[in-house]
Order: sequence, then structure tokens, then C-alpha cells
Amino acid sequence: MKNALLIDLGGTNVRHAFFIDNVLSKISKEKISDKEFIPFITKLLDGAESKIEYLVIAAAGPNNQGFINLTNRNLLINSSELEATLNLKKCLLLNDWEAVAFSLSEMKKKSFLLIKGNVPSNKNTLLIGPGTGLGVTLIIDDQIIPTEFGNVLSPTKSMMESFGIESNKKFLSLENILSGPGIEMLYEEKFGKKLSSEKIITLALERNGDALFIVNNFLKTLITIVDDLVLSFTCKRVILGGAILNSLKSILTSEKILNYFSSRINPKYSQLIEEVQVDLLLEDEPGIYGCLAFLKTK
Repeated sequence: MKNALLIDLGGTNVRHAFFIDNVLSKISKEKISDKEFIPFITKLLDGAESKIEYLVIAAAGPNNQGFINLTNRNLLINSSELEATLNLKKCLLLNDWEAVAFSLSEMKKKSFLLIKGNVPSNKNTLLIGPGTGLGVTLIIDDQIIPTEFGNVLSPTKSMMESFGIESNKKFLSLENILSGPGIEMLYEEKFGKKLSSEKIITLALERNGDALFIVNNFLKTLITIVDDLVLSFTCKRVILGGAILNSLKSILTSEKILNYFSSRINPKYSQLIEEVQVDLLLEDEPGIYGCLAFLKTK
């Protein structure tokens, strides 16, 4: 098997692990700036216990034939340049939520919390998760289809009504609402106070009224998008993921939130939504496992 360095590069954190002699090392996480990216990779390669020939990078941005221009960093990743600069046999690139889709082959049953429904898992699947941005990937007829759905503009105006906020330029794209930064902007716009998304989530879990208002409507909005995508692509399974939704597990699985799945759907189609299996992916590092699964296909 190929010796490889696996990288999951998000807008906030970078995770890495080595895959050497068919053994996956412990996964590490840290913060780096854009200018530190190449020195960081170089240092890891220089310190590896064996010669590394493959580099696999999952990054938050569209994968355009060997290039990823990160949506939440001022960084362009070029696989050919990295191969030459770092003396690698191959550099493989994936969109970050494309990597999450690949990771499913490495996941065990305990990696998922069943939230609702129960259908065979080998059906059309929607994977979605808010983080620094909004990740959305589809698996249709066993084909993994990464998207940039988080950057669509059309649905946001009507969504602001749930928060009692007038539409404005701060919330143009979907991920301006459905993301960690979106939670912060919504709270500040509604209540005039700037707090981190982590603090807002903590307050919501403590039943603070203002924070709970934002979180409840955040989840309601997310479920509205999930319903739209399920109907659009006839998905039978939804996998929710990311640190935000895992932090909100107790609220996400409450009866009030689960009722949103079919409450706004035409009754003719509500049964389709009610039958969909929804799972929460509990794994903290799916991107790394996705890189590994992708490597195994090469």
C-alpha cells in the first residue's frame, strides 16, 4: 500500500495523519495561517518515519481538475505544483465534503446516531453539515457528487423571516446563515451583541432564551433545506455532520426539532420525508478517513 500524508484543511483547522505500511497514525489537529501551509506540509514530510510518496488533501472549496481555491481561506492548492515542490509521486485533491462521503466506507455502525427513520443505507444519500461554511454532497446511484450549494443565493430572503430579521446584504448566500459565522451574525443582528458561535451554542444548551431562539431557527432553516434537497434528488438517507450539529445533539434530537421535517411539506409529499432515514455522523475526523478511502481507490 502507498505511504501517504493525509490532510483535512478547513477554514479554521487543519488535521493530518500518516498512512504508513497500512497503518493509520493518530490524527492531529492545529491552526495554521495560509502562508504557513507549505512550510507545515514540508515539515511533516521531512519528519515522517518513512518516505512519503502520496499526499491527499481534502479542502473546503470546489475541486477543479487539480486545483482547489479555498472558499474560507486566501489559498489556492495546485496538485501539480505540490508534486514538484515536495518531490511527491502524486498529490490527490478532494472537496472536504466529498471526503466525508468517501469516509462512509471506513465508518462503523457506532459512528452514527440514528435520529429518525430506518431504511437500507445503500440508497441515494444527502450529506450536509454547517461549519466554517456549509458542506453539501450527494451520493446518487453510488456516485459521489460534491456541490457548492452553500453558496447559492436564492433561498435566503424568505429564511430571514424565521429570525424576524429583514433581508440584508450580510445574509446573501445560504452559508451566511447556515454556518458557525452565520450563527454569530444572526445573533448580533437580532440582539445587538457579538458572541462566538461556541458561546451561543453553550448558552442555548443552558436554555438561554435569546441563544435558544437563534439555534432553534437555525435548525429549522437547516431542515427546510434538507427537505428541499431530499425531494429534489429523491434521497432516502440524510447524514448530518460536523462539530456544530454534534454540539447541538440534545436539541437536534428533540421532538420539536424533529417535527420540522414534515411540518412545512405539501401533505402529498410528507410521507416521502417521514420515511427518510436521518443519521448524525459522530466521527470527529471524517475528512481524514475520507482521504484514506480515496487513496485506496487509486
